[in-house]
Amino acid sequence: MITSLTQPRRHQIYRRNLSIPEVWPLAIVVLVLFRCCLATTSLKQIEPVVDLPTTSGSSCLPENRHYNITISKDNKIFFNVEDEPYRTMVVEQVAALYGVRLTTLQQQELHRLPYIGMDVRRLPEYFSSSRIQRYSLLKAGIPTAQLEEYIDATRRVYRECVGKPVFCFIRADKSTPFAAIRPIIQLLQQHNIYRLNFRTTMPIGTL
Repeated sequence: MITSLTQPRRHQIYRRNLSIPEVWPLAIVVLVLFRCCLATTSLKQIEPVVDLPTTSGSSCLPENRHYNITISKDNKIFFNVEDEPYRTMVVEQVAALYGVRLTTLQQQELHRLPYIGMDVRRLPEYFSSSRIQRYSLLKAGIPTAQLEEYIDATRRVYRECVGKPVFCFIRADKSTPFAAIRPIIQLLQQHNIYRLNFRTTMPIGTL
C-alpha cells in the first residue's frame, strides 16, 4: 500500500501597503466629486457674513413674513426677502422703476438670486457673468437710495398677495457704528415703521 503524505496547506495572508501611488486614484475621485459639488451648490451659502451681537432675548414674530436689512462692518447695505416667490416679485417691481429689462432666460433665473446685494441696474450684468463674477457683484451692496424702494415694494407685495403685515429685521454687525444704522432707522420711521427687530445670536451656554 502506497500512502501519500501530504502537508496541510498554509493560508497565505497578503498584506497590501497603501503606498503613495495607490492612494492617488482615490484622491483624484474625491477631488472630482468636490468640484462637482461646488458647481451645483446654491449661492444661498454665500450670504453676507455678519457677526451678530449676543442677547438672551427672543422674538415670536412669524419667520415667514419678514425682510432683512443687513449692514456689514464696512457699512455696506444688503436686502433680502427670504420667502419665495415674493422676493422675485419685489426685485421685478424695483427693476421696472429703473427700466431694467431682463431676457426670458434671465427672468427664469431670477428666483435663484439669493439676496439683493447690488445696484438693481446691474442685474443684466449679473446674469451674464460667471459664478465668480456674480459673487463679486453680490458683495458690492445696494445704493442707499434704492433701499426705500425695496421696502415699499416689499410692503406692497405682502399687502396685495398675503393681506398681512410684513416685519422688518435689521442684521447689523456688532462692530458697525450706530452712525451707519441711524439713517436706516430714520428711513423706516419716515414710512411709519416704528417696530424694529434686530437680529442677534444667543450666547454660548444659554441653551
